[in-house]
Amino acid sequence: MRKLPLFLMLLVLVTPFAVSIALLDSKQNIADKARGEWLQSTYYVDQPDDLSWQVLWRNQDCQPNCDAWFNLLQRVKMALGKNQDKIILSSTDLDELRAMDNGLFIANQKGLVLLSYQATDDGAYKLLKDLKVLLKHNSQ
Repeated sequence: MRKLPLFLMLLVLVTPFAVSIALLDSKQNIADKARGEWLQSTYYVDQPDDLSWQVLWRNQDCQPNCDAWFNLLQRVKMALGKNQDKIILSSTDLDELRAMDNGLFIANQKGLVLLSYQATDDGAYKLLKDLKVLLKHNSQ
């Protein structure tokens, strides 16, 4: 009977640790959750003055109707709500990005291009979902 309080005290100390290991072990890595493709090489674009995130697109992907394509990207930006002022839409002329299969890209505030997406409506939707996560976890 004297060992019961000691056992309960150890149980109270060990239980949260065991539960946290069980819960955190099942979580996926952020790299697995991204809807876009992480770039294998490091590419930088010009850093914006106001340190905004950038959504990059290529002119070659919007042909023949660039107005409709830019309108889609504007709607993606508006869908970010209060975070839309943290995003800049810009075209890219970086040769390495022009040669890739995907035509949409996310670059961080320092100009590092992180993720790429297909230049389609579905790619724009995936880009929006990843942007929401990145901006949510961004500490600005």
